[in-house]
Amino acid sequence: MLPMIIIFGVVLSFTVNGFMSLFSIQNILRQISVILIAATGETLVILFAGIDLSIGAVIGLGSVSGAYVMHATGSPLLGAVTCLAVGAVVGSINSVGIALVGIQPFIMTLATLLVAQASAFLVTGGGSIGGQPKIILAGGLLNIVGLPLAFILGISVAVAGAFVLGYTAFGQKIYMAGSNPRAAAFSGVDIKRLTFLIYLICGTLGGVASFVFIMRLGVGAPDAGIPLLLPIIGAVLLGGNAMTGGEGGMLRTITGALLIAMIMQSMQIAGAQFWDQLIVVGILVVLGTALGGWLGRRRTSESRGRIDAPPGQKGSGLSKAGAPER
Repeated sequence: MLPMIIIFGVVLSFTVNGFMSLFSIQNILRQISVILIAATGETLVILFAGIDLSIGAVIGLGSVSGAYVMHATGSPLLGAVTCLAVGAVVGSINSVGIALVGIQPFIMTLATLLVAQASAFLVTGGGSIGGQPKIILAGGLLNIVGLPLAFILGISVAVAGAFVLGYTAFGQKIYMAGSNPRAAAFSGVDIKRLTFLIYLICGTLGGVASFVFIMRLGVGAPDAGIPLLLPIIGAVLLGGNAMTGGEGGMLRTITGALLIAMIMQSMQIAGAQFWDQLIVVGILVVLGTALGGWLGRRRTSESRGRIDAPPGQKGSGLSKAGAPER
């Protein structure tokens, strides 16, 4: 996605007036913050060959719950704890259903999506909750060395996720189990425990994202996660993480999220509605996933060709029959 980001950035800078302004760039970074946090958890799940459809609903329910507590108490700390608790509870429900009961991830997380989303509307009656502490509103507008505080929080979570995946035994177990769960089990990996932890972490990060959402907009909204679900999962897939598990990483998710945020910001400047933005993002996700699958099959085919070639022909540019390779 890095070449695509450069190409899109150059094209949009010439075609969309004000796209490269400081305000526009900061807005892109603020938009990417919530997506990055939630997509970090979704990346763990997808690398494990799973799926969490409830992540958007967690943001909605967490935002209204945290906003309600802060509106009533004036305490940002209690609001943050509430957001985290909501995410952890939904994540635990997913974990129990998938890891212990054996329900398919798609079915389980679809059910929790519906329940969490309905609960958010039930709590608020369909309205948003404002009246947040001034420090929350100030934090959403705060820039540190030109970077929005919300983005710093988001990229910090993503970097932590990259560290876990790349430099810890837990991360290596995710890759191993995502590639071949049976082999991972024979190697001593506790698949049920790993499944439980992954979905719990994903739900908790959804709660963190809901708190950052309140910071960004100053309100808790029951429908917050509805337009965010596609960009969150889209960022993971568009970056090149394989739905089949075991292949990918956080850098891919970051580049996918950045590309989506750039496109959404450019369309906002052009006056497009959010449903128009989702149409474009949906098309990009399909095309990007198809391209990633084609490149993966091509790499696999080339690797097998090198392995199958006789020793005297490896790297010689000759096929098995002795004819030049195309």
